[in-house]
Amino acid sequence: MALILVAEDTPEIAGMLKDMLESRGHQVAIACDGVEMIEKGKSLMPKLIISDIMMPGAYGSSAYKALQEDDHTKGVPVIFLTAVSPEQAAKVIPKGPNVRLLHKPIDMMLLFSTIKELLPA
Repeated sequence: MALILVAEDTPEIAGMLKDMLESRGHQVAIACDGVEMIEKGKSLMPKLIISDIMMPGAYGSSAYKALQEDDHTKGVPVIFLTAVSPEQAAKVIPKGPNVRLLHKPIDMMLLFSTIKELLPA
């Protein structure tokens, strides 16, 4: 399956996502903040990023924009996770064909169907 980078500053959520994704056959790397998301995104070249929006160091949306400016990571799909309102999230989430937004608490079936939609078969 695919290498997925999970950028999440809450260890319990990061661990839960890692366990669920690995149980579906994916490899998972964890980033604890936006700066680490950029570093691991560039070094690991994941096929998909699942990112919290508000994290220390750099917001997930800012880290994603930095990755989109790099020729090697441009176009990597991202699923943003947030607990903020849809109106607030819409202000910071970049628009694009490979960008999705899911709200916390996470609906795992919706997450898995979104992953399937974004990852090439």
